Amino acid sequence: MNLAAKRGLTGALLPLFLSFCACAAGSAEEPAQAEALYVQNFLAKYPKLSPAPVLEQYASAERFDTLFLGSNLEANLKDVHNDNAAIAWWLSYYMRALNDMFRATGDAKYLEANLRFVRAVAAATDDKRGRQLFTGRVVKAWGCEKYAERGRAVFCVHTGIITAQMLDFLFLANEAPAFNESLRGERGTLLQSCLDALAVHDRQWREGPEAGAGHYIGLDQENSLENKPIPANRQSAMGWALWLAWKCTGDTAPRDRALAIGRYLRNRLIHAPDGAVYWPYQLAEQPVTAEQTRASIQGEDTSHAGLTVTLPLLLAQEDQVFTKDDLAQFAKMALNGPARREDGILLTSITGGAALDSSYIGYPVNYLPLAKIEPEIGKRIAAYYLNYRPTPQALDLAGLIRFVRQR
Repeated sequence: MNLAAKRGLTGALLPLFLSFCACAAGSAEEPAQAEALYVQNFLAKYPKLSPAPVLEQYASAERFDTLFLGSNLEANLKDVHNDNAAIAWWLSYYMRALNDMFRATGDAKYLEANLRFVRAVAAATDDKRGRQLFTGRVVKAWGCEKYAERGRAVFCVHTGIITAQMLDFLFLANEAPAFNESLRGERGTLLQSCLDALAVHDRQWREGPEAGAGHYIGLDQENSLENKPIPANRQSAMGWALWLAWKCTGDTAPRDRALAIGRYLRNRLIHAPDGAVYWPYQLAEQPVTAEQTRASIQGEDTSHAGLTVTLPLLLAQEDQVFTKDDLAQFAKMALNGPARREDGILLTSITGGAALDSSYIGYPVNYLPLAKIEPEIGKRIAAYYLNYRPTPQALDLAGLIRFVRQR
């Protein structure tokens, strides 16, 4: 994708990034009428394929290589920067896809390809490009000229989602000894770039408010979040990166912060009578104890929530903070919410609402780890791609290969 296309993509993501108020707004129409209109607009945008491809044709390593290696990869290495959020909302997903492909296949060529991205991203921090934030600070992270009313700012969510892919790459390199040996001294340099970027946000860290929890607040970012806890998806992105920082260094300080964020998130999930957990875009300031019905909850949009679940799913895999029962409740959320229809038409809220347009679906492959608990989730998300999305993005394809075809 060339720079112009990246700008178009990140421009389209602007309303998503700033939309916690919009996501909280309910539809003025009756739910059935809103869903009928949503389905009509969905099918106008994504006509159903006939015949639909089978999964083996659609999601193969050969197809991934054709679409996302070679010249297509080369095109994405040109003019790498985050001024318009292209690293955060485009290249980070490409990097994650390459990591997933290595996990799915064990082929080090995906690590070799990703090394080129990791190098380019590490070289694009503000201090190396000579860019100042609106405050005058020059940071060892990736500033962005969108979103903040006062000018160029550096966001936890960008730093988290970018460094998570870089750190995951370094972690995975240990599983490919010959490739890892080729990194030699460069490994330490790349690792330090990630740690420096995460440290930029230390001034935003706050313990509590309850014992054992912790969170990040907004500072010098959007006016509406100044000195307030940042939304759940942004907390999760940082927790994801901090957990991997511990994995790569053995330093328990980032691990402890990741666990504190995990507790902060878990304590604010809303339990519903249907056996699921839900949450809004902006979490409650204090822990939530009262059960609520799904219909009464203004659920986070499917796109942002796909990032919110990342840390809980990661910690649950290691039996930390989140339990198997929690995973079952997340799986129930996916089936009762975004994937509650059986025809592959996904909904745009984790509570199954249809008030938002289909751009709020985002990357539903983020929910595919839950297919290990409830296979029906994998079937319904795969149906979305097979029936309506003939040209997947890199992360879409890698996720289907790793979590659906590899089962």
